[in-house]
Amino acid sequence: MTVSRLVLGLVLASTLASCNSERSHRTPGGEQTISTQAGTASEFLFIWAGDADRKESDFLAVIGAKRGSRDYGRVVATLPIGSSGTMPHHTEYEYPPGHVLFANGWVAGRTFLLDLRNPRKPRLAGNLGPVGGYGFPHSFARLPNGHVLATFQSTGNAYAPPGGLVEMDETGALVRAASAVDPNIDPEMIWPYSLTIISAVDRAVVTTTPMGYPSWATMPSGSWQRERVDATMTRHVQVWSLSDLRLRTTLELPVSPQGKHYELPDEPRLLPDGSVYVNTFTCGLYRITRITEPEPSMEFVYSFPGGESEHTFCGVPVLMGQYWIQPVGALPGLIALDIGDPARPVEASRLNLDTRFVMPHWMAADRQGNRLVLTGHLQSWVLVIDLDVRTGTLTIDRNFGGDDSGLPGVSFDRADWPHGRTGKADVHGALFRLK
Repeated sequence: MTVSRLVLGLVLASTLASCNSERSHRTPGGEQTISTQAGTASEFLFIWAGDADRKESDFLAVIGAKRGSRDYGRVVATLPIGSSGTMPHHTEYEYPPGHVLFANGWVAGRTFLLDLRNPRKPRLAGNLGPVGGYGFPHSFARLPNGHVLATFQSTGNAYAPPGGLVEMDETGALVRAASAVDPNIDPEMIWPYSLTIISAVDRAVVTTTPMGYPSWATMPSGSWQRERVDATMTRHVQVWSLSDLRLRTTLELPVSPQGKHYELPDEPRLLPDGSVYVNTFTCGLYRITRITEPEPSMEFVYSFPGGESEHTFCGVPVLMGQYWIQPVGALPGLIALDIGDPARPVEASRLNLDTRFVMPHWMAADRQGNRLVLTGHLQSWVLVIDLDVRTGTLTIDRNFGGDDSGLPGVSFDRADWPHGRTGKADVHGALFRLK
């Protein structure tokens, strides 16, 4: 047995022991073990939103999330960021330990730092452009030292590959940066998209996929043409070492026997056994093992319905206990997989949504209450979903929001907000606040 396999075996034993505890759960970054007791459920929910007509400021909305309170499902505060048309997109996946959330305005190529210490009075703590020579920040993950490791899709100000990884401190200041270029891979396929941190074995796993550039936005000088971006079908996942921020290897998703599920890698997540799942926008699910070896293994393990078009893409998943929960645009709805055997996941349940809840996309977990928040891509609705951790059953919380239409959830298609009469907003990133 090699030293790396011995170390990995010890880490996996520790991880499995943690996941067998009723009071603990490993987050997607693989760093934090926190309570999942319903009695400590989150009291606030943060929604990252863009003004729909792009005439007024984009903003962060704060929604009451304490069940039984008069504020439950009600927007209690908003924070305009002073910029419009930024296309609010990804936030961090888990609530930050220092209460300052990193969130991108993707079209603007900017990172906004949102201070959430006082959830009823959030404030803007910073606003960053390119960092370390890289532009178009996309996804953020916390390192054990509290710093943020972020994927940047481009070099410089233009939207064009190759991008890189950038480590920033809690204020957004540059710590270090590294190119994602692999001499064995066409650099035109290198668009760092999302990531998961596995600090226990000094690794990060990063997907590479371009974002479609919206037709209403003006692309910076030197950018690729939209048609060229949209025609680029990536299929690569990269493994990095954290200690020296060095690219170790680039993996190519193997061909799926059930269609083009190997295109457009989306989100990597660390599993309890130390392997990593990667889902694709085209609705495939892959598993990476031997993550510390020079040549990790990758295999196709599952396919979800859809993936042939943007409206049927699969979105941002959440891992809760032994369940992988996947937004599936083709339903539209969610599918929960039991991953007790990660090599052979099986469907535990599915939740079909009303067809007015199209393009379900972003999810984040309330790990203190066994709940999920769900938003739609380029949509104006927010739902709260309950997970039965014993069976994997998913149900809509119909007490969260709701209006005269009889539909549950909180609608962002409204005229008035705490910051003014600015009209409809489109939502994307969302997460619960930890106490």
